[in-house]
Amino acid sequence: MENELANTSLRSLISNPSQLADIIKDPKSGIDFYKNLTVKEQQYIIFAAAAGLIAYGIYLGRTNK
Repeated sequence: MENELANTSLRSLISNPSQLADIIKDPKSGIDFYKNLTVKEQQYIIFAAAAGLIAYGIYLGRTNK
């Protein structure tokens, strides 16, 4: 996890998928990773999460009809 804090960017997360697995295993380190991102990268993550929730809501709405 020390390596994770050394490379805190979305690019490092994409280039090293094992970091993503580590974040899933230990949510505290995921929050630390998120806090060490730049504000712009944090906004990208929030926007992607919001878009995913909206898409999931639309999907659920269509399957219930």
